[in-house]
Amino acid sequence: MAASNISVNGVLGEKALIAIGSAPAKVMAVGDSAQGVRLIAVNGQQVVIEEGGKRRTLQVGFGFSAGASPESVAAAVMTADGRGQFYSAGQINGSSVRFLVDTGASLITLPRSVALRAGVALDNANMVPVSTANGRSSANRVLLNTVRVGGVTLNMVEAIVMEDAQLPVPLLGMSFLKRTNMKHEGDTLTLRQRY
Repeated sequence: MAASNISVNGVLGEKALIAIGSAPAKVMAVGDSAQGVRLIAVNGQQVVIEEGGKRRTLQVGFGFSAGASPESVAAAVMTADGRGQFYSAGQINGSSVRFLVDTGASLITLPRSVALRAGVALDNANMVPVSTANGRSSANRVLLNTVRVGGVTLNMVEAIVMEDAQLPVPLLGMSFLKRTNMKHEGDTLTLRQRY
């Protein structure tokens, strides 16, 4: 029987931390099999798995729904870490980013260094007041050309950019999340793209 969701949560040398269905993530070595999923190879931040007779290449932080037809809606599947937080690899304008999912953030929120690396123009960006855990501050309000998380790609997504000292990690906020259907089951969060 095919697993419902498969995601890659991390790579440890020649091993990968893989979550299958609703079971806790499991460390698998090349050649190991679990619930009909076999780990074929680990190449840096990518792994090759075989499921249902098909080979797939997945990046750390990405997942898919097994048995889904090619016409099915684009999705991203994440598994919570030990503190119950959801992290996911993604891209902004083609530049790699590791997001922390934050439903309490109105917009995608980026450290300045991440925004600059992704080619986000800040010169003419409007300054807006923001409330953070550390009090009131200000940030640049911008529009991101493309944001990709798993199989979900959205264009023209609102975001704010803060100084690195104020924000250590990029936040995947509601400006992205509200354009998906979120399904939270146990330790798994699935985002399905709306059309």
